[in-house]
Amino acid sequence: MSINYAKHEEEFYGVFKLISGEEVLGRSVLTEDQGESLVFIQDPVVVQLIDKPVEDQKVSPTGEYKIARAIGFTKWQQLSDEDFYIIREKDIVTISSMNKEVIFMYEAFIHGADGLGEKKSKMRTELNKTRGFIGKIDEARKRFEKLFKEDPKSP
Repeated sequence: MSINYAKHEEEFYGVFKLISGEEVLGRSVLTEDQGESLVFIQDPVVVQLIDKPVEDQKVSPTGEYKIARAIGFTKWQQLSDEDFYIIREKDIVTISSMNKEVIFMYEAFIHGADGLGEKKSKMRTELNKTRGFIGKIDEARKRFEKLFKEDPKSP
């Protein structure tokens, strides 16, 4: 059985309700492996609901205060340095896409989560096949052989 109601191999901002009851959000890609769908999720967060009394705005003569409600995010795995996880299909109840407002809040949290603000996103580099590539092994072998076979007295 596989997840057939969502596009595979295409990155999207996903909201995943897990069988544990957690609601996990993150940049995600669905893929298929041996007949099972897997979710690769980067920088996963969970929603944190916040209720706080507004002390300077009493609602009733009995002293009840107005309640301010907000949402925030926390890292999904608090004690891990990883930012990339795999969730198996059997652990997922439902999948949906984040709306634009939540994407904006999520990105703001991710890029500012370590207190560096925009600097964190600038420190990250996207991987590509040529970054760090300095040549082929055969070419390097020829250069080293030439280097070590040369007469050290010659200029």
